Amino acid sequence: MLNRRIILAVVLIVCLVIPAQWSLAQDMPDFVTLIDADSVMQHVEVLSVDIGARPMGSEEESEAAEYIADMLSEWGYDVTIEEFETTPPSDMGDGELVTSRNVIAVREGDDQIVVVGAHMDSVTDGTGAGDNASGVAAILAAAEAISDYDTTHTLIFIAFGAEESGDPTGADMVVESLGDEIENVIAMINVDSVGVGTHLNVYAGAEIEWSDEDEEAAPEIIGGPTWVRDLALDLAAEMNLPFGTSPDDTWGGFTGDWSDHYSFVLEDIPIVYFEAWQWEGAEDAWWGQETPDGDVMHTPGDIFENVVPEKVEMSAELIAATAYALASGMAEAE
Repeated sequence: MLNRRIILAVVLIVCLVIPAQWSLAQDMPDFVTLIDADSVMQHVEVLSVDIGARPMGSEEESEAAEYIADMLSEWGYDVTIEEFETTPPSDMGDGELVTSRNVIAVREGDDQIVVVGAHMDSVTDGTGAGDNASGVAAILAAAEAISDYDTTHTLIFIAFGAEESGDPTGADMVVESLGDEIENVIAMINVDSVGVGTHLNVYAGAEIEWSDEDEEAAPEIIGGPTWVRDLALDLAAEMNLPFGTSPDDTWGGFTGDWSDHYSFVLEDIPIVYFEAWQWEGAEDAWWGQETPDGDVMHTPGDIFENVVPEKVEMSAELIAATAYALASGMAEAE
């Protein structure tokens, strides 16, 4: 009888503990209902059709910044557009400095900070619909959905400029401007190219060291914190959203040193990176590919018509849930 009582007690403890650990989505707003594909795709259309390609330093990048700032201001965020000088890559300019900008939208809370970002600039092949109007649209939809709900920590949404190999990038400038406050950043959510690729994924951040002698050698992966990625995966499972991560035999749930997250990784900030990508069957296992036919990003095929509305919608829903869980204090570092 004693053994049975012990077993029953253990079962009851498990039943009480497990739902609390795995039911965050039940204790937050219903972001699946709040966010719909049509409204998200309106942002993609404005950025990639009405405005078009948005190379760093261009009038189009400036127009995109104004649109993003207007939207975020309408939802009650304190918005600034911060300009900075950067050098574009050689294939996008003559080496002269250009003026890029970051759109920074703040919802004040306590001294702890959650950053959600996506780059708004693009290359000039195609119109940057997938890379990265889709990412910007997803964070805009998340920002709007969260705006009606109270959060505890300071929440910052950022549309970065000059991600496409600018020197410095917009993310570099944000990290520099934060100064000592970087230590207060709980986590950074990066969203890059979620509208076209075969599978939706989330990754953790890692410091990457590539071989100087062998271009085909596997990188050394110095894995960082994984709890924010795992939070997103747990929420995706609860919300019935089809997200995976990078393969065990290559990146092992981590991602590389491209995109805006890496400036935060180098400051030891936990990150989660949202991306639509295909890993299985790719010619280069370390790069993967965007679709079965290869990459769309940085090609003339990166246009509005090739963006899949459901992918952007589902990304926005999970971004909103992850950001809310972090900013409300429902999810803390392990």
